[in-house]
Amino acid sequence: MRDLIIEGLKIIAPLSVALIVFAEALGISPAGVVAFFRDRPVVMLRSLVAALILVPAAALGLILALDPPPAVAIGLAILVACPPAPLMIKAAAKKGGDPAFIASMHLSLAALAIITVPAVLHVLAIPLEFSASVDPVSLLAILAKTILLPIGLGLTARAVFPAVADRFAAPLGTIGSIGLLIVVLAVAGVLYRALLDMEAWSYGVIAAVAAAALAIGHLMIGSEYSEKRTVLAVECAVRHPGLAIAIGTSNFTAQETLPVLVPCIITFMVIANVYLFLRSRSA
Repeated sequence: MRDLIIEGLKIIAPLSVALIVFAEALGISPAGVVAFFRDRPVVMLRSLVAALILVPAAALGLILALDPPPAVAIGLAILVACPPAPLMIKAAAKKGGDPAFIASMHLSLAALAIITVPAVLHVLAIPLEFSASVDPVSLLAILAKTILLPIGLGLTARAVFPAVADRFAAPLGTIGSIGLLIVVLAVAGVLYRALLDMEAWSYGVIAAVAAAALAIGHLMIGSEYSEKRTVLAVECAVRHPGLAIAIGTSNFTAQETLPVLVPCIITFMVIANVYLFLRSRSA
């Protein structure tokens, strides 16, 4: 039964994420996305440096300093190597994040991932003494289904049929959110023992990495870009759980991967939501 539930979640999870991303893209002007690359190249460059270089470097430093169990160290290394963060696109937008900047970051990180994911993972694997390969076909398939196609189709629909986009954005987003909630509850039900069995020190290390990633994203661009700060902090902290799980299960067994990555993913998301709550209160 457990294996059957996990197989079902492999179908429901990416569909739910794709619906959420597509629904959010329906409300974003394509011109606004293009404007970031044209008018704010320095902001985009600093944001990419934060997400792709500084966060993995900070995670490595904390892992080496705090010395969690090897499985947790490997899980964190895989997770921080896997931007962007599709699960947080709706939450960041609702809490004041700039939707056009979210789409710009998602598209940029997804387009670069074919190079950055294996490169970052290779660099982290050397000091942490593990080996993990990345299948480029699987990587592209996951990013295409959850980021590139939903955003591209949503932006196109917004440009061509704005009235239809306005009408269907909210219902589609709700359906995606319900599907994602089902996934979260099912995962918690199947893997609750792993969540309880992980020791407190490991959770502390995971939380420290997530907090450091949030801080890097928050501080990397100036306070005059408040809405973009919120987006970048979340992009730096949460990462792409589907991609991380795919890499983990292709290099290790699901029984080894899921009990480590699921607590990491949930902890990252909880801390990111606390950050979003505090940001909305301060705003």
